Amino acid sequence: MKKLLKNDAFQFLSLSILIILVVYGLNAAKGMIVARAVYVTFIEVLDIVVAVSIFIGLFQVWVKPPTIVKWLGKGSGLKGFILVCTFPILMGGSLFTVFPLLKTLREKGARPGAIASFITAWGGKAPLLPLETKFLGWPFALVRLGFVIIFAFLMGILMDWVGEKPAKL
Repeated sequence: MKKLLKNDAFQFLSLSILIILVVYGLNAAKGMIVARAVYVTFIEVLDIVVAVSIFIGLFQVWVKPPTIVKWLGKGSGLKGFILVCTFPILMGGSLFTVFPLLKTLREKGARPGAIASFITAWGGKAPLLPLETKFLGWPFALVRLGFVIIFAFLMGILMDWVGEKPAKL
């Protein structure tokens, strides 16, 4: 029971339920609106969470740690950086898909810089490029995408550099 109470997800869920109850206590109509919104959102993401869980499970079984270390570990060099600074831009998906995948990559040997570059590049979102260009124009979209790649590369270098230094508080 103590382990459950210290679990971040359990604490967040408990706090969320408490907030909904407080809102309901202050204004029942608004409390019901909040509860309904939470329910609808939960149902919408449930299929994503299940699909991602299956994908992550298969990934953990099929992709062996030496493969991750080869492409994203300390010895991967420039090819690893190029991979994590460009490939994630092509990915769609939500936070529900990316962070479990990154956790698995990290557990299998990906270096901190690769994870940081991946997160930074993932923000590039090439699938949204047509929408971005429609509203903001090609020059803006291409410059922003270029900066995403540059900063993903820099973020990876900095995270690897920080990861090699002993932590000082």
